[in-house]
Amino acid sequence: MSAPDRTIARVLCDASGPDRAFDYEVPPTLVGTIEIGTQVRVDLNGRRIGGWVVAIESSRDSIDRELLPIRKVSGVGPDEEVVEVSRWAAHRWAGRWSHFLRAASPPRHVTRVGASLRTVMSPEPRSPATTRALVAGGAVLRLPPTSDVLPAVWSCLQRGSVLVLVPGIDDAKVLAARVRRAGSSVALLPDEWARSAAGVDVVIGTRTAIFGRCTDLQSVLIIDEHDERYYSEASPTWNARDVAVERCRRLSIPLVLISSVPSPEAAVDREIIAPSRDREVAGWPNIVVAPLRDDAAPAVGRLSSEVIAELRDQQRRVLCIANTSGRSALLSCRACSELVRCEHCDAIVSQRSDAQLSCRVCGSERPAVCVSCGSTALLNLRPGVRRLVEELAAAGNREARVIEGDEEPSWKDGAVSAEIIVGTEALLHRIRFAESVVFLDFERELFAPRMRAVQHASELVARAARIVGRVADGGRVVLQVDHRGHPLVEALSRVDPAAVTEHEIATRKMLSLPPFGSVAFIEGHGAQEFVAHVQGDVMVGGLGESVQVRATSAELLADALAHGVRPARGRLRVAVDP
Repeated sequence: MSAPDRTIARVLCDASGPDRAFDYEVPPTLVGTIEIGTQVRVDLNGRRIGGWVVAIESSRDSIDRELLPIRKVSGVGPDEEVVEVSRWAAHRWAGRWSHFLRAASPPRHVTRVGASLRTVMSPEPRSPATTRALVAGGAVLRLPPTSDVLPAVWSCLQRGSVLVLVPGIDDAKVLAARVRRAGSSVALLPDEWARSAAGVDVVIGTRTAIFGRCTDLQSVLIIDEHDERYYSEASPTWNARDVAVERCRRLSIPLVLISSVPSPEAAVDREIIAPSRDREVAGWPNIVVAPLRDDAAPAVGRLSSEVIAELRDQQRRVLCIANTSGRSALLSCRACSELVRCEHCDAIVSQRSDAQLSCRVCGSERPAVCVSCGSTALLNLRPGVRRLVEELAAAGNREARVIEGDEEPSWKDGAVSAEIIVGTEALLHRIRFAESVVFLDFERELFAPRMRAVQHASELVARAARIVGRVADGGRVVLQVDHRGHPLVEALSRVDPAAVTEHEIATRKMLSLPPFGSVAFIEGHGAQEFVAHVQGDVMVGGLGESVQVRATSAELLADALAHGVRPARGRLRVAVDP
């Protein structure tokens, strides 16, 4: 007599320890209610924990050992397509599969998926360029930063259900409200996960929405593809654009990327559709390059004549960006010329107030005194925003204020109206409108010690352009630099986003950086042990707890890192293409 049918489920547990799936038996009462992606609770090592069903099979064969049963169904989870995409992402960025399945799951348990909410709405106006991109199977739309993206959404909707990614949650809420007002059904992820799973016209969300469960998905639209918020800074260092590329490939649906300054990863091997030169320039503000010095004369201050003129224009509200907080980030002693360092760890200290110095490395504080000679006369080599606000107020002869931390950005501080606001680049995501944006040290962004520094600098200018509006509306962005010879500065000054992208592509190609190669940074205890097991055609360099692994493609690097052995104890950070 043959053994009765048994249903076996492989469950990936949402817990620390090995990132692997285990076999469990599906009780007869749960057969038919469990599918791939279902969230369940199981017993593992004496604990009851949650997990996801990642495979199901029926078997009549005898099993050597008795399997534990699945104890409970917690709710609906990602469907099979998303489960497989999350498995791919875990391999691509050397991360835990459970990390990506967690991003793909609803924030609260969903017991069932309801009926479809799709409508027959076909709103207008549509974007002819987007329609062309969809017919071509996908493309990059290079649109000015002040362009309205809603027509692109309507073009995608004409094809069927569309997933729209935006960089920030505020952007997602605004776009979702506009779609609702037009009469189309919309799901805002992650809060409206169940609506998305049921099926709506437009699914909208930020980075993690690319793992959303979307019924009958027909296209994916990514707005502001260049925005760094699509990149995860925490390990695994994945990005939504590459996941979208893979997901669209698996579903055979088009991916449309919208950007005012397309990244090299988006532009290479893709068609770029752009408006006419006149229309593109008209969609940008006036970009002014303000050099502090020229080849014949040294700088005479920290503010150029162009910046001072901007500050003194009483009709303009000016947002000044300086990515150095406090009063000073670099000090030297006037008496002995030594850099002011921490007496405990020898790191460079910063000045948070007139009388106090603080160390960012060890956190120690001390009075503003040079430890080498005891002098209290210190020279400010790199002023922070608290020092700059005093100089800007004096130069503009009007009220200025600094905004730091979580303070609500506003042009009014009580009864006082401040037409000059000073802060870090975070304000570009928090202030909606200004007549002018001034980058007080733009070269600091260009030469920042990171792989995508130039791309990030161009992204900041695009964001500032959206705040100030078009040149016809009087919008102005001022880039204060030491010298104006950098290719990116020259390209931005003549509003030539194509040249911006081409310059970055040439640099990446020369250095074999993405998309012309792939690199991983392995940091922490056990880094050497990890790379000792890496296999494949890769290059390994570095000493101690900081190692770099390079490969000619992301696929080769992912395959090589899959052989790495993580330490049993301690934290190891694997950052792929960060």
